[in-house]
Amino acid sequence: MVKELIAFDSCTKIILIIVSNDKKIINECLKSGAATYISKPFDFNNILNSITNLSGNDN
Repeated sequence: MVKELIAFDSCTKIILIIVSNDKKIINECLKSGAATYISKPFDFNNILNSITNLSGNDN
């Protein structure tokens, strides 16, 4: 799904919320084009920090 969203709009920044801390899954998510991820459980500050960091990042 990440690749399809980026193909639709290459400027899209995607933050995935994942259940696992499995490094293989995390690497697959990032290789597919996700800008970052947040592992569950998370709190509002995790989400806010990720959004803030990406909003100033032009990569």
